[in-house]
Amino acid sequence: MKVRLEIQFESPTAEDEASLRRLALGLTNDLESVRVVVCEDQPDWFVAEFTMPTEAQYKAVDTIDARIRVSLWNRMDSTICFPKTATPPRRPRRKPKP
Repeated sequence: MKVRLEIQFESPTAEDEASLRRLALGLTNDLESVRVVVCEDQPDWFVAEFTMPTEAQYKAVDTIDARIRVSLWNRMDSTICFPKTATPPRRPRRKPKP
């Protein structure tokens, strides 16, 4: 499942970015999926996007939040969301012919 973290820092540093990247790398099931950038319209926010093994979102939130509390102790605010992935439309089921 896809995960998007938005983390706000008072004065973001390269070390904050590196900490967020390490956090994402520790949670992902695909190292190639990790992307950490500065939010374009809010320079005090970092955005991390990555994939995780699929599980109930309420369990994933608890796991992610615990890691954020330990790894990013100097953050001011954070959000966790699970963007929908594009799935092909389902074909309607046909009734079997008698």
